[in-house]
Amino acid sequence: MLEKSGYIGILFLLFTAVFALDGCDDGGLFADDEKKYRVGLSQCANDTYWRKQMNNSIKANATQSKTLEIIKITDGENSSSKQIQDIEDLIREKIDLLMVSPNEADSLSGIISAVYNMGIPVILIDRRVSSNQYTTFIGADNKEIGGKAADYLNLLGKDRTDILELHGQAGASAAQERSYGFNSKLDKSKNFRHTGDLYCNWSRSAAREAVTKFWEEGGRCNVIYSHNDDMAIGAWEALDSLGVNTDSITIIGTDGAAGEDGGIRAVVDGKIDVTFFYPDGNEEAIEYAEKILSGEKVPNYRRLGTVQIDRNNAEGLLGQMTMSRRQEDRIIAQNETIKSQSGEISGQRVWLVLISFGLLTFVVMFIITMRLYHKDRLHNVQLNEKNAEINAQKEELENQAIYLSQMNEQLRVSKENTLGSIRSAQTIQNALLPTEEDLNGYFNAFIIYSPKDIVSGDFYWYGSETSDNVSTFVLGVIDCTGHGVPGAFMSLIGINILDQIIKQYKITSPAEILERLNASIRTALKQEETENNDGMEAALCRIEIETQPDGVTKKYTLTYEGAKFPVYHYKKLEGKMEVYKTARREIGGKFRNIESSVCFEDHTVALSKGDRLYMSSDGIGDQNNFERKRYSSRRLVSAIQESFSLNMHEQRDYIWNDLKQFKGDCIQRDDITVMGIEIV
Repeated sequence: MLEKSGYIGILFLLFTAVFALDGCDDGGLFADDEKKYRVGLSQCANDTYWRKQMNNSIKANATQSKTLEIIKITDGENSSSKQIQDIEDLIREKIDLLMVSPNEADSLSGIISAVYNMGIPVILIDRRVSSNQYTTFIGADNKEIGGKAADYLNLLGKDRTDILELHGQAGASAAQERSYGFNSKLDKSKNFRHTGDLYCNWSRSAAREAVTKFWEEGGRCNVIYSHNDDMAIGAWEALDSLGVNTDSITIIGTDGAAGEDGGIRAVVDGKIDVTFFYPDGNEEAIEYAEKILSGEKVPNYRRLGTVQIDRNNAEGLLGQMTMSRRQEDRIIAQNETIKSQSGEISGQRVWLVLISFGLLTFVVMFIITMRLYHKDRLHNVQLNEKNAEINAQKEELENQAIYLSQMNEQLRVSKENTLGSIRSAQTIQNALLPTEEDLNGYFNAFIIYSPKDIVSGDFYWYGSETSDNVSTFVLGVIDCTGHGVPGAFMSLIGINILDQIIKQYKITSPAEILERLNASIRTALKQEETENNDGMEAALCRIEIETQPDGVTKKYTLTYEGAKFPVYHYKKLEGKMEVYKTARREIGGKFRNIESSVCFEDHTVALSKGDRLYMSSDGIGDQNNFERKRYSSRRLVSAIQESFSLNMHEQRDYIWNDLKQFKGDCIQRDDITVMGIEIV
């Protein structure tokens, strides 16, 4: 049996163990070796999807830090006085560093300067304050983002632009700078005007109510520029509920948040047309906080970049960013699980110590100590397994990134090789076409020739033959099925067949040329035996210049025919334009004209010196603009008529510039060819 002094010794050891374990949370035996700095984040509000994602990302990145701990994220509820109170509460929590996204620049300057002068580092995120008493500012250039929104609008090419601007808070630096950057970069030469400015406090519901009231009171616009995506989506919801055709209204947002409720999803779903990515700076904030608290110097301003997100890239970015957000959620959940397990183990440790204190025997104390040891060991095994899982996920992501990089490089090389081959084919195709110099040997002429995809399914043809007193010229514009490489193959076949018909067989009748071309195409492509249905549309002209017996006077005659394409004839003496329709029939194709009863027929008219002839493919008339309107053959005729007083080269430039101004930055839909001939 133990003596009384032995019991006293055991009691003393138990008391010592209890007090030692009680102090574990404050740096006792089981405390972490490395100090965790206490960081507080003061948000101006948590009511927008973008800010919720920002908070989540900062928490996820902080869990990966060995030196930082986010002790609290406060919600200023869009109130400067509430945010000032939040910052004072964080100071009482004895934070080592303050992160803050200010509600208003002027109202928050005083409290932020006070915290900075207390020796507590301050990192401003997203918005600035009026003073310069802070450690660093991390954020994108709001003026630049507003300017990019204006650049986008400048390129739309609307005849008249009525703009409704949705503002955040009047005193917020982000709202002021986005509005200034946008309005200062609008093209002054264009017809822009503001029809309204609504202050919606960054809120989707407030924007929905404000736009509904604006529209019901008679306000109108065809462009909405919003300082964030929530207000842009609210504006779309208002217009949609009112039954307004939102396709006719361009909606521009800002933030580019991922997720099912964010701006990128709104672009994919067609609710808004474009948004501009506004990074939340979460990774940079954690990086700078670690450097500042370890004694390193950081720049006073960390500028974050932006990118335009429209329907060309929104879906891909949404997938990438959604994957990143899911990974952040998993990291936060795993960190919470680890904290919960640590709390459970700590509770079990205290409970076992209390039991051991009641037993008052050295053997029981020894057993309890062993149990604590095994519990700690099990906990370490669980932590190691969790860390291994996280590392495996990280390695998998890195491997995927490497694989994607390799695939992108392979695609780049393949694309370059393909483009190189196509450019070589372009050189061959261009070598087979006549030049303007060839035509200008006998006429004043111009050619507009613009392939859609490097090589073209359009081509134009020229040939001549001269006898004693008659010079004969055959000219044509032909549009093959398709464009790019398939169309180019068809054009080479067409050029070869026309060379045989006109140069070898000396046939100059446009109707007979088209009949033979039709038969040759169907034979060459074996269209009687296969499902091939490729063909051509064309306009052909034969110009005969007959020198009279006096050797000076000349007689000019035009014979024309075509496959659907008209011939345009400007009569100089009468000062008017004639449009000669041709056969409603196509060339080639098993199913295009096998049952057709339409025959090609020659049509002859007299020409005079100074007359002009024009032929074109349908590519110029089918070109659309941003309003989905076609250029049309009627506008082509108008452009020709408006430029009759110009010489042929000047007229070519006039027509081409009119087309470019009409289509703006819209993608070219088809190959474009226009030929103009002046009789001299």
